[in-house]
Order: sequence, then C-alpha cells, then structure tokens
Amino acid sequence: MRPRVFSSLLLAWALLSVPATGQTPALEPDLQGHWLHDAVLATHSVEDGIDPGNEIIADLSRFVSRSGERYPIVVVDPADGRIPYQSAAAKKREEFLANHIDTPTKLEHIDPHARSLLDGVPRANYDPAGGLQIVQVPGYVLMLYEVNHGYRVIPMDGRPHAGENIKLWIGDSRGHWEGNTLVVDVTNQNDRTWIDGHGSFHSDALHVVERWTLVSPNRIDYEVTIDDPKVFTRPWKMAFAMNRRTEQGYEQLEDSRFEGERDVEKTLEGGRRDKEAGRTGIHDHRRAR
Repeated sequence: MRPRVFSSLLLAWALLSVPATGQTPALEPDLQGHWLHDAVLATHSVEDGIDPGNEIIADLSRFVSRSGERYPIVVVDPADGRIPYQSAAAKKREEFLANHIDTPTKLEHIDPHARSLLDGVPRANYDPAGGLQIVQVPGYVLMLYEVNHGYRVIPMDGRPHAGENIKLWIGDSRGHWEGNTLVVDVTNQNDRTWIDGHGSFHSDALHVVERWTLVSPNRIDYEVTIDDPKVFTRPWKMAFAMNRRTEQGYEQLEDSRFEGERDVEKTLEGGRRDKEAGRTGIHDHRRAR
C-alpha cells in the first residue's frame, strides 16, 4: 500500500482550526459534514447513467438514486442531455468508445479513474466508490474525498488563480459566497482526466463553475457549468443532489491504491489479443426519452 498523509494532515489542521463552537464563521452557511451524491454511477456515463441491458454492467441495474429515479440523467443543459462536442472532438470520443471497454490497446484508451489517477473536477464529486467531507475554516473551504486521497483547498479571499501554465490534476479552485450558495471557480486542470468512464474527455482549457446551494440541513443542490472552447460547442450544465450522511458514527474510509498492481497491463494485453482476433466495437447506449 502506498502511504499518503497529505489529506490526513490537512484534515487535522482543518479540524484544529475550526472555532471552538464547532460552527462556521458568522454569516456563512454551514456545509460541514459528510455528503454523498445522488447521481448514481454517473461516473460511467453522465449522459446515459446505466444501461441495464448492457452485458458488462447488467449486474448494476439494481442501483437507484436516493430520490428513487433509476439511471438518472445529470446533464440538464442542453435539453437533449448530450455533451455538445465539436465534430472533431466527437470523432476522438468515438475512438475511446470503440476501445476503452471492449478492446483497449493504448494506455490512453483506459479510463484514468481505473488507472488510480485523480478524477479532476467535476468528476471527483460523483465518484461511485465514496463521498466527500466538507470542512470550513476562516478563509477556506476544504473538500476531502474518500477516493484515492483526493482533496481540494478552496481559498475564499478573492486571490487570483495560479498562472495559466500550471496544470493540476484537481485544478485550481477559488470560492465565494452568494447567499446560501458556495460558488467555486475551477481552472488550471490538465487534459488527462475524463468527465466519465465513456471517454468524455476535455482539454487543458477546461473551465468549471460549481454552485453548492444548501437547501436544507441535509441536502445540497449541486450545479456545475462546464466550458472548454477547444472541444465543446458551448458551455453545458449538470445538476444533482448531495445528501448528508446521517448514519450514527459514520467515518470516512481510506480508499488506498496499490503500487505494482497489474490490472492496466492485463487489460491492454487482453485488448490487443481481441483486436488481433478481429473483435472490436463501439461501447455506446442511448436511452429512450
């Protein structure tokens, strides 16, 4: 197991910095606590959720969102629920769909999440394996993710973003309050993460604006606007709920990854064998609307 202490030290510092009352500074909405998204397995496809007829994922068809909807679609704009790719980018995505599940032959065909890499924003917020913890301290909001020790430190003091040549796996976040809504502007992401497991890629020009709105003590409405002029025809939006984890004694678990694991290598070996045998195909599914 590869030990990493950054998120643990960050959490310790954050908790020690919280006012003795346990409350956030005056006038700020209190988002603190453990949260779990309502976008069930959107990380597989933000456009299609789960296709229960697909043989690869049929055993996952029992999953429903906490609101009771089965296979919810999270893309709310455009109205057709599709990511507005430019034509050249759409062709590149077709290559990923043709290879990444059925017959991957290159490292770039494999979902970065499956390679134990950080998910970037917004995907870190709807990872299927775990939720997140929000901590508020003077001048900062911290988000600590259960998956792969991911975390974000969000300054709230109006400072500028990092230089445009600095590219980060989780991006550079800057936040401010608009009433009950935490607005987070995210830039400086690299081009190596995907928006979901369907090869929904982006470039390093990705610009994300998140809106975290506290609508009740146990619910946050999450909306994100995604813009990337290199690959999308226009900005587009996703939305879903974050629900507070109310289980008594709940603790965020460590989701450690292992050095020396051979899954990626074996996956590529299998994909190359299948390609040589003439097997190929497009992994795609369209829901009736």
